[in-house]
Order: sequence, then structure tokens, then C-alpha cells
Amino acid sequence: MLAATVQGAPNVVGLNVVKAENFGLKEFDDSFTILHLAQAQRLVYGAAEPQVTAIQLQLRHTAQMPAARARLQQLLDGEWKSRDLAVVDFQTLAPVYGQTIEFFDSVFGFMATLIGVIVLFTVGNTMSMAVLERTTEIGTLRAIGQRQSGIRRLFVAEGLLLGLAGALLGTLAALGLAALINRSGLTWTPPGYVYAYPLQVRVWGAGAMLAGSAAGLIAVASLSAWWPARRAARLQIVDALRHA
Repeated sequence: MLAATVQGAPNVVGLNVVKAENFGLKEFDDSFTILHLAQAQRLVYGAAEPQVTAIQLQLRHTAQMPAARARLQQLLDGEWKSRDLAVVDFQTLAPVYGQTIEFFDSVFGFMATLIGVIVLFTVGNTMSMAVLERTTEIGTLRAIGQRQSGIRRLFVAEGLLLGLAGALLGTLAALGLAALINRSGLTWTPPGYVYAYPLQVRVWGAGAMLAGSAAGLIAVASLSAWWPARRAARLQIVDALRHA
């Protein structure tokens, strides 16, 4: 392998190639090579004193980064205080990762807002029609002693049931659709990549996301039923009874 040393001079080392792997990203495949540390030092530093410019730690999960950073900082402040070292996380080295996460958060946040608005108006319209169709029944309930708060609770409870049913059916549909997509063998090629990758939809392992989405839809459905319920509770008894 031919490479330039830190002084800019060409250097050659003999290597035994174990295997070639494809990472999918052309720029990465063209430049990325994994060597033993001693071989890499001979290639980069030649006959000069071998050095190490960075130590990379790979964690099992992103959630472990704060604990790992705290432990490394403790070592740097203690027994490694005399060494010129600094802790740099992956997002600092590769800002495109954070930018990609922010982009998808914005897209999915907009989609969630749009869905919430649709649910709000749909359930609100449904409850408004229910109030209109049951005006006589509302007047009858009020005439036999039902309070305004009781009427409000009836329609809010109906909106809550609509939200529960919709959230349950939506969750089951999402699970079924995800299983169908995962078994269909569909592939896609990400931007900047040259190879297609299997299209996988992760739903089963995202319990918090499912619960949050269902809870959000139930809350929006209940909220959208409040205004029609308030209007139904404030109907005049005489006007409601003679409504045709």
C-alpha cells in the first residue's frame, strides 16, 4: 500500500488483505482502510517514532455517551492530566449526523401536527353532527334533571371512545403494515449511496413511540369533543325539545 507520511514523503508497506467490505458510501469506500496499529504507524510515520493521533471508543448505545464522557473527563482531570488529550463525540466529528436527525425531527413533527389538526377537525365535525342529530334527546335529558356538566361528560366520553377506537385500530394497522413491508423484500438507495438496502420499518421495538402517538391522538380527540359538548350543554331545554 502506497501512502504519504506526515512529512509528505511517499511510503510503501506490504499487507495481507483479509477481506473487502462494502459500506455503501462511495467516498467512504474509496478511502477507508482498517489496519493493525503497528502497520498503520509504519505506513504513516515510516522510520520516525510511532504515534497515535486519536483513540476511538465504540459504545453499544447512544444513551451511554454522557456516562462515557463523564468517565473520560474524570481520567483527563486525574491520572491523565499531564497528557494533551480532549474528548470529542461523534456528533462533533460528523455534524451531518445531527443535521440529519434535526431534519427528520422537523419533517415528522410537521406530519404529526398535520395529523393532529386533521383529527381535531374530523372529530369536532363528527361531534357537532352528533349534537345536531340528538338535540331532542339532549332536551329530554335536561328536562328530567340532567345537569349541563352531565351533558358535557356524555359527549366528551364519546369523543374519548372515538379516540380510543381510532388509536387502537391505527396501532394494529401500523403493526400489520410494518410486518407486510418488512416481509416484502423492498429496497431503497439512500442519497449518496451506491447500493440498495432492505427497507425495514421498526414498529414492534418502538413501544414508547406507539404509546405516545396513541395517547396524543386520544387527547386530541377528547379535546376536539369539548367544544361541541359545551354547546350541547348550553342548549335551552324548550328549544331543544321542539327541535325537528
